Amino acid sequence: MKNRLFFIALTLSIGSLVMMSCKVAREKRSETKGSETKDSVDPRAELVANFDAYRNSASCTILKVIIDGNTMILDVEYSGGCEEHEFKLLGSEMIQKSLPPKRGVMLWHDNKGDSCRSIVNEQLKFDISALAYTGGEIILNLDGWATPISYTQAK
Repeated sequence: MKNRLFFIALTLSIGSLVMMSCKVAREKRSETKGSETKDSVDPRAELVANFDAYRNSASCTILKVIIDGNTMILDVEYSGGCEEHEFKLLGSEMIQKSLPPKRGVMLWHDNKGDSCRSIVNEQLKFDISALAYTGGEIILNLDGWATPISYTQAK
């Protein structure tokens, strides 16, 4: 009986330490984010010949998409909370010949092996100038987002 109580107490202590370490990591990350200046440049979307190299993307859910000038703002949700996650917005070099033309786009997510289970909501901003079409409007078909996104490069 004493062994069972000791085992239960040990298990609870280890669980508390794991949860506390995730909380500390999350707090450190939010302190770092809070110190960023608003003048920082948004990461640029990249054109790629093919998405195969990026199919190992960790899961995340796109909750909202907004185009503001040449910036795409994505509200995303993913599991984690202990590590800094990396995101890239990738566009296909190939454009579908239609009126207006269409381009496939995907959000690549690297969770850096984060095994924490907190639900994280984050807003991502990307400079999407590289996805523009020189002739005017282009439709961006974002993987994981049902609605086609109309984009015309802002001057």
